[in-house]
Amino acid sequence: MIARIPGSEYPDQWILRGNHHDAWVNGAEDPISGQVALLEEARSMGELVKQGWRPKRTIVFCAWDGEEPGLLGSTEWVETHQDELRKKAVMYVNSDSNGRGFLGMEGSHTLEHFINGVARDVPDPETRMSVWKRAQMRAIADASSDSKRQEVRSRPDLRIGALGSGSDYTPFLDFAGIASVNLGFYGESGGGIYHSIYDDFYWYTHFGDTDFVYGRALAQVSGMALMRMANAELLPFGFNDFADTVHTYVGELKELLKAQQSNIEEANREIDEGLFAAIADPKKTLIPPPHKPVPPYLDFAPLENADAALTASANRYSKALSAAQANGELHIDSHLLAQINTLLIESERKLTTPAGLPGRPWFKHQIYAPGAYTGYGVKTLPAVREAMDEEKWREADEQIPVVAKVLEDEATLIDTAATLLDRASKTQSAK
Repeated sequence: MIARIPGSEYPDQWILRGNHHDAWVNGAEDPISGQVALLEEARSMGELVKQGWRPKRTIVFCAWDGEEPGLLGSTEWVETHQDELRKKAVMYVNSDSNGRGFLGMEGSHTLEHFINGVARDVPDPETRMSVWKRAQMRAIADASSDSKRQEVRSRPDLRIGALGSGSDYTPFLDFAGIASVNLGFYGESGGGIYHSIYDDFYWYTHFGDTDFVYGRALAQVSGMALMRMANAELLPFGFNDFADTVHTYVGELKELLKAQQSNIEEANREIDEGLFAAIADPKKTLIPPPHKPVPPYLDFAPLENADAALTASANRYSKALSAAQANGELHIDSHLLAQINTLLIESERKLTTPAGLPGRPWFKHQIYAPGAYTGYGVKTLPAVREAMDEEKWREADEQIPVVAKVLEDEATLIDTAATLLDRASKTQSAK
């Protein structure tokens, strides 16, 4: 089911919101707890429409069928409308199951700063602190080291998770290159009912979101995100958090290679020392593992250069935006504004390639993808990382410049947007 609120100024720019409605059995938590939040957002905005309100951009509400058998409804819809979506879609907001506890935020890191801002303005229904603050406290409690705890305390934005698969954001992000976020509350509902007959109204009202207050909170977070994006003059995409995240991913690849080399070198040494024969049970027939070739050094230079270019362009865009907002308000000529927003919409598309991932051409995004063997789990910079995981060293070396080119193209787009912002600031200063 698809429903639209047409935009008053930019009807051909779409803000999409989706949740599926099919379940394995009863589905009180998965998916109805998320679906009712979507319906409440639609109802609330419908009431505003009756009072004369119109969003500047079109808001599209989507209730998906066939999610459980394989994301069938959302995938077929995205594939059918892919050309139109690639021209018009600004952002896709997804939810699935919802419970009681802490706000979970995952998605495109170009939206990390934006969704953090939304979370700061929604109160937690039980503690009355913001859902952002409560999520920060949970992140500190869960941190595995002092340095990670310090980062959570000092970093302006909470890091959001990268999206793998398992819900209806997959075709929007991985196939169509549409910036996406996935939202939901978790952590204090108990469990044990996933995809079972016990996921029913009784369980949900006794152990889940018993007072339905976190359903309301999800509607507030998602609804606010929709309205802010739909009504923004300049689309609130940000690139500093994205560049920081990509820098982390590049560093992880380099550390992964070092670990792979070290582990195989140690295993080979233990074989040569006779370790496996020495510690084996003499009464059992055991064969030591064979020697393995040590992974070669990979040429990460193209990725490192692209990483640096992305960071520089993100900083330039941030400075240009600050200058354009020097007086607390953004004054940009409508023609320039339209050009900048077009680039911002295109920014996630730039992170895809027509050829897609090696062996998986449907998955076109080069920054995030579900692992080929991990189910829902995400692989970041997947073309390179998965080749390394599978010890396909030549393929990894071949994919590094492919991913680097994607990042370089993204940096060029961001630089172009920054140049337009600079032009807008100079025009405003001249006046």
